[in-house]
Amino acid sequence: MKEEVFRLEQVSLPPFLHDINIQLFKGEVVGLIGVNALGIEELLTIFQKNIPLHYGHVYCQEQLVNDYLSSNRKENNVAVIDRKSMLIDNLSVEENLFILRKGSKQHLIKYKLLSSQMQQLLAPFHLEISNRTLVSDLSSFEKLVIQFVKAKLSRSSLVILKDISTFVSEMDLAKLQPILTYFIHEGMTFLYVCNHHQEAFRFSHRCYLMREGKIIKHLYPDQMNDRVINQYAYEFKESIEEGKRQEQYIQRPISEGYFKINHLSYRNIKDIHLQIEKGETVVLMDSENLILEQLFSLLKGETEPESGSILLEGKRPTISDRSIALVPAKPEQSLIFPQLTVLDNLLFTSDHKVPYLWLTRKRRVALGHDLEEPFGESITETSAEEYSQSYKLRLVYQRLLLQKPTFLCAVQPFASIDMYQRIELISTYDLLKQRGTTILILAVSLSDTLQIADRLLLCKDGMIDRQLLRHEFSQYRGFAGSIPQ
Repeated sequence: MKEEVFRLEQVSLPPFLHDINIQLFKGEVVGLIGVNALGIEELLTIFQKNIPLHYGHVYCQEQLVNDYLSSNRKENNVAVIDRKSMLIDNLSVEENLFILRKGSKQHLIKYKLLSSQMQQLLAPFHLEISNRTLVSDLSSFEKLVIQFVKAKLSRSSLVILKDISTFVSEMDLAKLQPILTYFIHEGMTFLYVCNHHQEAFRFSHRCYLMREGKIIKHLYPDQMNDRVINQYAYEFKESIEEGKRQEQYIQRPISEGYFKINHLSYRNIKDIHLQIEKGETVVLMDSENLILEQLFSLLKGETEPESGSILLEGKRPTISDRSIALVPAKPEQSLIFPQLTVLDNLLFTSDHKVPYLWLTRKRRVALGHDLEEPFGESITETSAEEYSQSYKLRLVYQRLLLQKPTFLCAVQPFASIDMYQRIELISTYDLLKQRGTTILILAVSLSDTLQIADRLLLCKDGMIDRQLLRHEFSQYRGFAGSIPQ
C-alpha cells in the first residue's frame, strides 16, 4: 500500500489559490507545471510552512498539520532546491552536511571521521570530491547532489526541485534520472516544479497542471504528451506555432558579418570563431555550462581575452555604447533600479534618443503618457520595486524597445517564466528582429529559444561543435522545448 507523504484538501488562499487538491506518496517524483505563475509561490509556501488558510486542510505523513480553523505557523520538514543554494559557500562540504544540520550536537568536530562519512555517502554517485573542499569550488551539478544528500540526512518528508534547469546544464540534467531513482529507492519524495511540460515529463511519474491558482488537470503517464498539453495551453500553439510569425524566418539575412568573434580563447573558451549577420538571431547552446558566463563577461568588458577578438561592425564593442544591449539571466532582478520610478526605469537607456531627457521632468512625463496603458497611470510616481516579477520583466524589455539597440545578447531569456510570459517575450524578440536587431542568445537549456532562432550553434568542450539551421532544428536530440514547425 502506498505511504502518503503530503495531502492538500480543498486548500484556498484567495486571490492566489482556489480549491487545491494534491496528494503525494513516498518514493515518487510528481511534476507541478505552471501554465502561468499565479499561486505557485504561495502553494510551495504551504508545503513548507503552516500559514493561515482561507479554507482547506493540509496533512503531512497522514497527520493534520494545518487547516482553516487554526494554523500553528510551524515549518514542515521540507527541503527546497533551487537557484539559491541551501549550502554555505565558504564552508566545506563536510561542514554543510554534518554540522549545519538540524539536531546536530557535535561539540568536538572530528574532520577525519566526517570526511570518511562524506565519501561513503557520495560513493553511489561517483563524485570525486576531495576532503575539506569548499562548496564554492563545486560545480552546479555537484552542489545539486550535495543538497540531495543533505535533504536525505535531514530526513526531509518532501524535496521540492524548483526550476533546476536554469542553473544546471543540459548535460548534467541527463545524469539526474539515475540519481533521482537512487533517492526514490531510499524512500524520498520529490515535487518537480517548472514551467515547461517537456522538462517535467522527463522526470515525473505523474504531473499536476496549474493555471490561475487552480489545478486544472492531473496527468497520469499515458496523458503526459504534447497532444494533451495543447488542449490546456492552446494559446501558445495558436499564437506562436501556428501564426504568421513563422514567415519572417523563412529567408536568412544576407550580408557581411555584422557581429564577429574571431578565434576567441579565454579560460574554458577554446578558439571560438563565429559571425552573425545583421538582423539574424543565433542561439549558442552550451549544454555543459562551461563558457557562457565567461563569454558574457567578455562582452561586458569586465575582462580581456587571452587571444582573439570580439567585433561589432569591425569595432570592439563597449558597455557604454547604447547600440548594444546586454541582458543577463533573470533581468527583472538585476536590471531594475528600485530608487527610480517606473517611468525613469523605462527611459533609463533612451537619453541618447531624446535630447536633455533628464533636465526636465515635464519632458519625461510627456513621454510617459504613451506608456500608461501597459504599465498603469501612476508610472511617474511609483517605484518599480512594488510590482510583480512579470511586470518587471515587461518593463526591462520595453526599455530595450525604447533603446533600439542594433545588437542584443541575452542569457537564458526564457528561464523561470510561465507560458503567457513566454508568448509575450517571443513577440518582443519578433519585433526586435523586424527592426533589424542582431541577436545572440546564450543558453544552457533551450526551452522556447528555437522559436526565435535562425541558427543553433552547439558547443562542446568550450568550442563550437555543430551548427543547425532552422529547418534542421528537429535533428537536435537534447531537451529542446518547443521546436518551430
